[in-house]
Amino acid sequence: MAVVNHRRAWPVLLTALALTLLSGLLLPGPASAEGTSSESTVYTNIVTGGDGPRTPDIISTSANNAVVAWREGLRPGNRDMGYIRYSYTTDGGAHWSRPATLAQETSEYAWHYVILYQAGSDLFAFLGRTPIADPTESDGINHNGVPINGTFVKRSTDEGHTWQDHPATFPSIGNLVFAGRPVKLESGLHAIPYWATQRENGVLVSSDLKSWTKRGTVDGGPQFTAGEPQLTFAQSDSAGEDELFMVARAENAQAVTSTSPDGGRTWSDFALDANVPSHNSKVYFTKDSNGRYLAIYNTATDRKVLNYKVRSPGAAWGAGRFFADGPAVTSGDGAGWDVYAMADEYAPGKFFVVWEHDTSAIKVNKLDISSG
Repeated sequence: MAVVNHRRAWPVLLTALALTLLSGLLLPGPASAEGTSSESTVYTNIVTGGDGPRTPDIISTSANNAVVAWREGLRPGNRDMGYIRYSYTTDGGAHWSRPATLAQETSEYAWHYVILYQAGSDLFAFLGRTPIADPTESDGINHNGVPINGTFVKRSTDEGHTWQDHPATFPSIGNLVFAGRPVKLESGLHAIPYWATQRENGVLVSSDLKSWTKRGTVDGGPQFTAGEPQLTFAQSDSAGEDELFMVARAENAQAVTSTSPDGGRTWSDFALDANVPSHNSKVYFTKDSNGRYLAIYNTATDRKVLNYKVRSPGAAWGAGRFFADGPAVTSGDGAGWDVYAMADEYAPGKFFVVWEHDTSAIKVNKLDISSG
């Protein structure tokens, strides 16, 4: 019978274990992967008489806490108008609260859009109101969500779980629409991009989120049928006056872009940007806390596929990468589409992204570009 020397076996085993641990420390571990994770459906409604749940936005206050708001059309034959509803998560998007009403549709008014914004610990929701009656229509009923005859704001102090009215005043601009998130300038002013009648695109500014004034507008909006502008800081932004970058949807394969060297007072003319796709659909565009540009966009005019692309400071744009392409649920013009993405950064290079699926669902996924 062989005799086992236990005194010698233990040192050999410990030595092997130490070498294993040491090699694990010395060898590079797996890089954090760029891409998506944790897709979830916030809400589904496939039997509405109107154009269903659409045009969502999202704000996150941490990796676990976020709130989504969207418009829900319910009136048969109507589009671009309805209730504004919202839902929140406290577990990173795994589960969402039962939807609640942020702005009620009535026999007199409906709602065209909602845009969310965080300032300090408070959240704000910007809402555009439209009348139910429209004497310009043959039946006297509004069918397309315009005119927009009022802009209103709601405020939440509990991460979007409950909301209260927040009185605010806005300049008189025909059909004032917000489709992009505000940014905070170095001066402390809040600046929000807008578009309006005759494809006017520009920014409004406010020091207190109550009284808003018009700053600069961008020439070339009618030429490109520009709209739904997004606002962020230019990658070349230096200390001092803010240099802003605006990206707008265009009736073209590319989006149009403009820069402002002076915090939105003056702007270059809109010009087609070969690096930013549009395909006549809304483009989400931002600069993350690491200075990277992020664009989320449709790959064709049928709006069926969402891709994203990233540009690091001083580098060329990366290739487009797949983001979403869900199966068709409903029939009609929106069958199969994934569109109208919006996002919010919850950690450097990490985003909650919300989008509209097929006019029947609101979906959320996490996107990590921190390693890009």
